[in-house]
Amino acid sequence: MHQLDDRSNIAMADNTRDKLIEISVQLISVKGFNNTGLAEILGQAGVPKGSFYHYFKSKDDLGLAVIEYYGLSLREGLNTTLNSLSGSPLTRLRAYFDQVLAYVAPDYSRCNCLLGNLGQELALQSDVMRLAIHKHYEAVEKRLAECLADAKVQGELSASADEIILARMLFASWEGCLVRAKLEQSVQPLRDLLDLYFDKLLQA
Repeated sequence: MHQLDDRSNIAMADNTRDKLIEISVQLISVKGFNNTGLAEILGQAGVPKGSFYHYFKSKDDLGLAVIEYYGLSLREGLNTTLNSLSGSPLTRLRAYFDQVLAYVAPDYSRCNCLLGNLGQELALQSDVMRLAIHKHYEAVEKRLAECLADAKVQGELSASADEIILARMLFASWEGCLVRAKLEQSVQPLRDLLDLYFDKLLQA
């Protein structure tokens, strides 16, 4: 019985920690890290302040957990979609971005990448945060580059193309166009990027 109780407590702790992270993602995505207070996070999560330090050493520690959670989710979504779609490498890659475009189109508040937002906000404030964000940037770019390398093998992309640079350009441009889409309240900047990248740049 004692062992069962211990397992139950562990599960409850994991759920509370996950809840704190998920609520933090929602709030920080809109307000930013510095403007999101710990009291607001705890209030929405229904977690006493004293209990917070059972799960995280500090707000920065929570911030690192948020970056890891969001970054892994982004990478998993990209990897799962590219592996499950049918068609050639470039067809699958374009389809992935088209799916994201369809998701953000009905609600411009979805034109958000927490990694990009936090990178702009925190890169000059915290090396620890900067490196944590950069790790996920590199992982996303690596997966994009793998898909582009497959396209080279299948003759969709010029053999002289540098898939690593092309992957970095795509992800960096996508991040920038998310900001532009929010400013314009339109997904047209994202559409323009995909048309330029897939129909012009990769066909050159």
